[in-house]
Amino acid sequence: MQKKIATFPVPNVHIIGFQKCGTTAMAHFLSQHPDICMVEGKEAHVFDDPEYAAASDKTDFARQKYAKKLSHYAGEGYILDSTPITLFHPAFLKACVVFNPHAKFIVMIRDPVKRAFSHYNMTKDKGLESYSPFIAFLIEPWRMKGWRKALPLCPFAHAYRDHSYLTRGRYKSQFDLLYQLVDANQVLVVEQSVLASEHSKTLERVFQFLSLEPKNIPKEDVFTGQQKTSQNIAATLLAKLYFWLFS
Repeated sequence: MQKKIATFPVPNVHIIGFQKCGTTAMAHFLSQHPDICMVEGKEAHVFDDPEYAAASDKTDFARQKYAKKLSHYAGEGYILDSTPITLFHPAFLKACVVFNPHAKFIVMIRDPVKRAFSHYNMTKDKGLESYSPFIAFLIEPWRMKGWRKALPLCPFAHAYRDHSYLTRGRYKSQFDLLYQLVDANQVLVVEQSVLASEHSKTLERVFQFLSLEPKNIPKEDVFTGQQKTSQNIAATLLAKLYFWLFS
């Protein structure tokens, strides 16, 4: 019997964070399950789109943008959107939950200091960072000044996204809001290192969380770029001090 395709197919499972914590790897593996359809490009960027914040009918905007990312949808039980910035800003997360309050949410985590360096190196490689990691971490509070109010209306190419090395690693406040908005049984937290070291066991845990039949998905070396940290002592100590003070 052919599955009935929804008029407005929308995600019912989201990988909402954290950036540089294995979200791409997790999405890649999950997309290989026959009952999971991943949005085109992996990251739909619906709720962090400045046009969403400005839209008068936000539900219609979200449906239309998802429709453009799901022309390939063939009735799979799950639709996956892996946009890790969703958890970073309260407005993005609240919008996502309001749009689909019964969705499942996967959160990838990693040591916040290593995450910060990985984020820094990515930004540096893009040519968007001219400072050393120590200086970049030191001046981040000034660079990020006003981000909570301004980010939802900022264009995608903006320093708030690129230079939020330490700010994004303040996991506690982001988790606190997530658990205020949804039941704990809708959330699965996975450590990047565990996905890398216990591949099959971790994916089995994810499929159980989604009530899906297990599928053997081969392990791949997809963490090379994410493991690059290029840490130095001064910047590492500064980052640790930051998280001790603000996490």
